[in-house]
Amino acid sequence: MKISIPALLLATLTSFTLSAQTTELDLDYSNFYKYMKKVKKAELEYADLGFYLARSDGQGLCNIESGYIELDEQHKGEVSVLAHGQFVLPYDNDLSLDKALVKLTLSEPQLCDMSVQIQANLDGGDISLTTLRAVEAELYQLLQKMAGWPGKYFTPELQGIKLHNADPTQLINGQSQMKLSTAELAENSSMTLPAVRITPWF
Repeated sequence: MKISIPALLLATLTSFTLSAQTTELDLDYSNFYKYMKKVKKAELEYADLGFYLARSDGQGLCNIESGYIELDEQHKGEVSVLAHGQFVLPYDNDLSLDKALVKLTLSEPQLCDMSVQIQANLDGGDISLTTLRAVEAELYQLLQKMAGWPGKYFTPELQGIKLHNADPTQLINGQSQMKLSTAELAENSSMTLPAVRITPWF
């Protein structure tokens, strides 16, 4: 489930018309830090928030070539870009207080929207359904925390979880994604998976 983010951040992204083949976007680090701080306070083992740039035409994600953190025109850290399009930022209160910038380089001339996704990333291997049940519980917990009051009292119950391949070259049982219901997660077994990104299934 996507959650709403400050209109200022969303408007900043949607107002860009990318006219060059490689375009650099400057975003306020503090806007991202607010969300990372909420997750940190929740003290969750699996659930997290993923940051993405989604194409405004709804056709997937904008391609991020690279990124870094800049403060006072000095390089202050790297932005990791994962195979499935998520960009990962360092967690640093000082960068937020000092108004650092997140600088992203895009490879295609497209309009992009900011997307914040409640999710969990798991490494590949033999994963027990007990672990996946814990992931489901944490996703719902984080969903309620981000919904705030009184929104948390109106969050829908989960039907289960969705597993997405974290690496486009890997498949999950021959598919790019699969769903596991809450009832299926109640079984005492395990499954062999590639690296996956897990999101709530409503």
